[in-house]
Amino acid sequence: MGLEVLTKREHEVLEALAQGQTNSEIAERLVLSESTIKTHVSWILGKIGARDRVHAVIIAYETGLVRPDVPPHN
Repeated sequence: MGLEVLTKREHEVLEALAQGQTNSEIAERLVLSESTIKTHVSWILGKIGARDRVHAVIIAYETGLVRPDVPPHN
């Protein structure tokens, strides 16, 4: 399953996860509550079939959502 099942906001959260940000950091960056970020992460894991955050990050790299040679968006 690809990332096309994710909403724009879920893409943003997954990208931030792949950049190593914590839920708290993502919440601050996206101006959302930490509990909202936790909900987004749960939905992302379910939608893309990831076992955990690490697996979601692997999927983000494998699908090209993030690349090691490209600086993060802010």
